[in-house]
Order: sequence, then C-alpha cells, then structure tokens
Amino acid sequence: MAKKKTNELEQKAADLEAQLKRALADYQNLEKRISEGRSELTSFVGGELIKRMLPVLDHLEQALAGISEDERQSGWARGVELAVKEFEGVLQSEGLDEIPADGVFDPALHEAVDTRDGENNMILEVVRKGYNLNGKVLRPAQVVVGRKSEDHPERVVRAVEPEVEGSI
Repeated sequence: MAKKKTNELEQKAADLEAQLKRALADYQNLEKRISEGRSELTSFVGGELIKRMLPVLDHLEQALAGISEDERQSGWARGVELAVKEFEGVLQSEGLDEIPADGVFDPALHEAVDTRDGENNMILEVVRKGYNLNGKVLRPAQVVVGRKSEDHPERVVRAVEPEVEGSI
C-alpha cells in the first residue's frame, strides 16, 4: 500500500511538473507576443506620424524649388535648405527612403496620375515623391506615365455638313 501511495505521489508530482512547464512556456510566449505587439504599435504610430509630416516636407521642397539663384545666396534661403536637409536626415534615420521614380512604371511603387505621349510605361514626370518606411511603401510616388499614341489612337471625328434647304 505504501508503494501504491508512493507511485501516486510520484505521478502527481510528474503531472504538476508538466503543468508547471506548460504554464512557464505559455508565459514566455505571452511575453514575446506582448513585446512584438508593442514593437508593431510603436512602428505603426511612428509610420503614421511620418506620413503626416510628408506634406510638410513636400511644401518646404516646393518653396525651395521656387527660389531664384540670387535668392539662394541669401542667408534665409540657405537656412531653409539646411533645415530641409536636417528634416530629411531625421526621417531617414527613422527608416524613410525615397522611392525611385525614374525608369519603368511599377504599380507597386508608383501611382499613375496622368499619361502623355512618350515611351510606353516609362515615367515622364514626378508629380509627388513617394516614400518607403522600413521597406514598406508608405506613400506611392505619383507620376505621369508615357504611352505611345499609336497604341491608343484618338478618334477621328468628321464634321458633318448640315443640309441646306434648296440644295441638290
């Protein structure tokens, strides 16, 4: 009887040890999921903040593009240029990089906003820069894409002359 009791106690101890190991593994998995969730949340919030800052960068770059060469020599223009470069540096340190918008149109990276006569599927103009954040497209580049006119001929509309009364 003592042997039976000992076996039962050993079995119970083994069951409790197995439960403890499972509980410990579950806890470690939970810690990993929480850590990954925090990381994803931080990344998402950072991405949303950067996305909201991109129009500011666009406006600053447009302002610089409108400055004449004479004005570029002034102190305020150089200050704005330095501020834009520093702003771009901060965004790059957070994982932001510009999407290349030269060459062939890629619908995964570019958004076609217009087409013009030109070489098929070649980017002719960048309307708005696009950006990747840590390898994911944050904002696609808006571009004008070339299209050969013979591929899509314009309709030829012939004017129909109105009939004049009394003509034969």
